[in-house]
Amino acid sequence: MNSLLWHHVHVTLPDREAAAKWHEQYTPANRVPPTKRSENLYWSPNLLQIQSTAVAPEPRNGHIESIGIGVLNLNETVAEWESAGGFINILTPYYAKVRDPWGLAFELVERSPKAYTHINIVTKTIEQTRNWYEENLGGTREVCEWDRTRLALKYDTMLIAFNQVNSTVFSDRRTIDHIGWYTDDVDATFNQLSINGVYFPVKPRDYGPVRLAFAEDPCGIWIEIHILPKYGKKM
Repeated sequence: MNSLLWHHVHVTLPDREAAAKWHEQYTPANRVPPTKRSENLYWSPNLLQIQSTAVAPEPRNGHIESIGIGVLNLNETVAEWESAGGFINILTPYYAKVRDPWGLAFELVERSPKAYTHINIVTKTIEQTRNWYEENLGGTREVCEWDRTRLALKYDTMLIAFNQVNSTVFSDRRTIDHIGWYTDDVDATFNQLSINGVYFPVKPRDYGPVRLAFAEDPCGIWIEIHILPKYGKKM
């Protein structure tokens, strides 16, 4: 199928305003005026949406591990992140696994563009999960240059990387709730994916001014299918 356009990653934090202000100050993210339900951060065209209430249930067989950020200088960015109250979990010559002061997980990679660049999904079945995304959401297969053990799919402005784990029992509190793509016709996409056997826990509905639906991947991760605005994708 044709690839859908990337829309957003939705995270759940108790103090969304404070978190948004921290990221506005200590990362190049652009904080736009909040809505009633969410803080919205843009870095390049990609949206990080912070809400206080979870939408999706806990996944069963994997989870969204972290949000990837492309940086110009890995060591300098790690030092700045730590001095601002963030936490460094793993530092390699190629990438760093870090958390912000609220425990939200990110992966810093020295690569272009400087933006929210990738999403890491961990699962015991990376090939089957990658194939499901490819068959239902499109994307182009790519090599994950900083970790060639991962499988990856490239969408218009986001890379989805799939990483192998031996256990699907995760002890961390889940902060990354779901991910989302744009479509120009939510109902047509729903019908097509339903024929393919994709389960929709939330069928197409109007939510305020937008039409959306939620699909579920083989891991139980929720995927928001969101109507593309008339003016197109924000770039």
